[in-house]
Amino acid sequence: MTLARPARVSLVLAAITLAAVVVALTYGQTALPWWDSLQSATGFTTDSPADFIVGQLRAPRTYTATLVGALLACSGALLQSVARNPLASPDILGVTQGAAAAAVASMWAFGNTSSLALAPAAIAGALLTSALIVGVGWSRGIQPMRLIVAGIGIGFVASSVTTYLLTAVPEHLAPQAYLWTIGSTNARVWEHVTLAAIAVAVTVPLALWLERKLRVVEMGDDLAAGLGVRPVRLRLAAIALGALAAGLAAALTGPIGFVALVAPAIARRLVRTEGIALVPSIITGAALTAVADLAARELFSPTQVPIGLFTAAIGAPYLLYLLHRAKGIRS
Repeated sequence: MTLARPARVSLVLAAITLAAVVVALTYGQTALPWWDSLQSATGFTTDSPADFIVGQLRAPRTYTATLVGALLACSGALLQSVARNPLASPDILGVTQGAAAAAVASMWAFGNTSSLALAPAAIAGALLTSALIVGVGWSRGIQPMRLIVAGIGIGFVASSVTTYLLTAVPEHLAPQAYLWTIGSTNARVWEHVTLAAIAVAVTVPLALWLERKLRVVEMGDDLAAGLGVRPVRLRLAAIALGALAAGLAAALTGPIGFVALVAPAIARRLVRTEGIALVPSIITGAALTAVADLAARELFSPTQVPIGLFTAAIGAPYLLYLLHRAKGIRS
């Protein structure tokens, strides 16, 4: 029996992701026996330096980055399907900026710098921002272009609020606040991994449940209504779930840019479809952040560079390509 192309692509992407994770766990400035590294990464005690270096430093960071990449890609795939536009990622729509503004506001008000303590604020900010975007962009239903324009505008407002709050937070909190707005996987612990795994376990099955109906809606509202699907309710549900996934990701690492934009596009190109390709998108996002985190950790070692800088290096050229392509189509 021959597997369908999406299944084959997903298997290859999963193998790439697994390879990236294994390299991230076993490769580093301190040389360790690879077998000890793998044992420590899976929770076994080896009574060697690998227990601390891999079990407490590399593994929580790598697993968190990989799971956050999956969350971001899930969010991007849902929002791009709703807006029918490859630019409709949580970064571009302002959802991520809303989460960041709420988290920095929480830091300013309560003095908390722990990402776990900032999580409720980041999630609330993402959901509130998505509600504002839908409210402003609403015109007899959800209009994709109005949604994008409203999201860009609200995103700028949220970024302005974040910039102001960065000047207002106490001086001793400013470095942590600024670092959090870039997106970083430094100093992640097993609690982050647990929360990220729970977030993936909650959002991905719901997204898979919505995916089949979103494919129907992508063929037209009238056809969807004829098949018993309610397009407006479905889009609202997809936006809410996409915002929740983006907020959870931002809560765990801060806003990591461009993964939600790039991963679904790469997946669609590999699968050769114009519609939503959720599973390949999620695995692509996981692979991108696993590789970006390894690069952020090792390229300038011992200096730890925020992962957001590396994902921006990947995503910014792609965004320019999209704009150039759109200009070519209009011409």
